[in-house]
Amino acid sequence: MKAKLFIAEDQPNFRKGLLKLAGKRSAEWVIAGEAANGRAALSSMEQCVPDLLLTDIRMPHMDGLELAEEIKARGWGTKIVIITGFKDFAYAQSALKFGVLDFITKPCVEADILNMLDKTYVRLIEENQSERLVEDWKRQHEDSQLRSAIMGMSCNNGEVQALLGRMKECELYVLSIPAYISAEKHYTAQDMPLLQFALGNIIREHLHKWYGGGFRLFSLSSSEWALLADRAESRPEMPSSWLQTLADSIQHYLKLTLACSGQGRCRTAEDLRQAYERYCSGTGREAASERSTAYEALLNQTALYEKEKEIVSWLMSEDNGRLNKELLDQVARIGNMPPQTAKIEALLLAAALLRLVQVQFPEWRMASRSIEWGSVYKCESPEEITEWLQMYIREFLHAHNNWIAGKKDHPVKQAIRFIEEKYMDECGLAEVAAHVHLNPSYFSNLFKKDTGESVTAYIQNLRVQKAKLLLKSTDMKVFEIAQAVGFNDSNYFTHMFNKIAGLSPKEYRKRTSATSRDR
Repeated sequence: MKAKLFIAEDQPNFRKGLLKLAGKRSAEWVIAGEAANGRAALSSMEQCVPDLLLTDIRMPHMDGLELAEEIKARGWGTKIVIITGFKDFAYAQSALKFGVLDFITKPCVEADILNMLDKTYVRLIEENQSERLVEDWKRQHEDSQLRSAIMGMSCNNGEVQALLGRMKECELYVLSIPAYISAEKHYTAQDMPLLQFALGNIIREHLHKWYGGGFRLFSLSSSEWALLADRAESRPEMPSSWLQTLADSIQHYLKLTLACSGQGRCRTAEDLRQAYERYCSGTGREAASERSTAYEALLNQTALYEKEKEIVSWLMSEDNGRLNKELLDQVARIGNMPPQTAKIEALLLAAALLRLVQVQFPEWRMASRSIEWGSVYKCESPEEITEWLQMYIREFLHAHNNWIAGKKDHPVKQAIRFIEEKYMDECGLAEVAAHVHLNPSYFSNLFKKDTGESVTAYIQNLRVQKAKLLLKSTDMKVFEIAQAVGFNDSNYFTHMFNKIAGLSPKEYRKRTSATSRDR
């Protein structure tokens, strides 16, 4: 992320010096404009609202104080730093009511300006991350409400109604991958996260073309997704057999089979539940009846709440040994129950673990998971049921142990873990430094001292390694792979791939494809 800086200063030489200093932070800042007085500055900023305004307090036509007042009146989120002489400092402080971030007194030195730019940039990144976290949480919460409605679990009917009400003609589709085992591609468990990301990316790319923003896609399990689409938003270019087009794309790029099933119009939470019940009934009336029984058990929110409280008490003890023991005791207890009761108890514990994570630890990868209802209903023996449950417990304990370790870790280890989780998104020195709460310049030196390479080089190397997997295992286009692993510019991706791997992405794909044929 590059932040936009505007400089308002009536002394040409001083303004030129500020511009030159800002150039030393060109990796973080881009000059959005400059002006010799407040009036000209305001006019220019109307065209491009900056993230930071660095302004002198004494300027003709409109001084820095009046400029700050105008910015606040317009509701812009621009940070303002005022440069002032010592004699004007008391006057400048009255600008605090207009949201001024900081003051720099003249005469100032280079370090004053650079430190201010660094601090402001870190603050912008942290605010940006917080906003995205809030948006992500809000999205996850809404998806959770819709998912609960579909599954027939307790949800806020009014909220679900409002979400569905945003669409004029909301239709439910269930998309599923029957198996990740492909005769043409040998995928492993380690490939799954990137593979699922690529799958979601391909589906969303098509849906954006056909529906714009008039759709919502979220997981029901690791192999099943719900798609809510507003038919009123469908575009003329959408093919009549668009579900088949989706399936063909997944087969072409990932060599996987995508099953798509339309379930009709939905206006209420009850419509969603009934639609999903119709879909599930395809697996047999007995299985549907069994699933309905377990849903009803989960509707007992008191039992779910008590189970959550129990887990929280183990967490609060800060004794990992106790947490492990208590969860394993739960598994042993469930393993001694009759199969039908064991399924209900296993579902209850898994749901409590997931809900606890979604509320208390939304940043954990596990927070985006959902209950794999179909899998537990296929279990016939207590051993199979407890193995299904242990999958969730192992993931929970692994995430919890990483979280505990992260709190004690050296900043570089924390940063590496953050990079490995976020490399597909906007991830650079500033974002990583903000995550570990260190100044970018200081952290950059610390990271290089510990790892022997820069933060940027580490990220690019990781992205290229992930790109190799997609080049080797899928038929995705080079620009799609670039986007999937975090490169916004496919030409830059090709340049970096060539630099790191010693050959172009196309040459790498051709070489690995030839090697596979020779085996």
